[in-house]
Amino acid sequence: MTKIEKIKKRHLLKKREQRIELERIEKALSSPIKGFDSKSRFEAGILDDGTKVLMFGGDILFFESKDAIYPTLHALLKEMIVIPKVSVDMGAVRFVVNGADIMRPGITNVEDGISEGSIVAVVDERHGKPLAVGVSTLSSEDLRAATSGKVIKSVHYVNDDLWNFSKS
Repeated sequence: MTKIEKIKKRHLLKKREQRIELERIEKALSSPIKGFDSKSRFEAGILDDGTKVLMFGGDILFFESKDAIYPTLHALLKEMIVIPKVSVDMGAVRFVVNGADIMRPGITNVEDGISEGSIVAVVDERHGKPLAVGVSTLSSEDLRAATSGKVIKSVHYVNDDLWNFSKS
């Protein structure tokens, strides 16, 4: 992802558009979106690199890349959506927050409900805070059985451009 300078074509969603978008996200992530009432209004926009984003209160909460919808770490931290988690040991944290893919030896816990190609949250084992959002290359059972190799492809992580844009 390239450096985010600005959000192009930023606009407030109409209530009908918002409902359709939220339903599409809930279906794609197999999880309900929490914390919004009928008066909540979302903004949609397109980043410099063409990535579609959905924002609320200035924070980018969801983004669409390569025909897949992902929650941002801000959405996970605010507990707006719940996706399966994979915990990593504290030695792996510095690599994960710099965008590294997740290697099997660094994983300490795998939640049920993960299938090949599903979106997962990568959290640290000590505090359970989200560090990255990734795509699993294996199911929960296969993740537990594996002993080596890259098992989760990182798509969004702490200190990447999406994270830093929402912080400013």
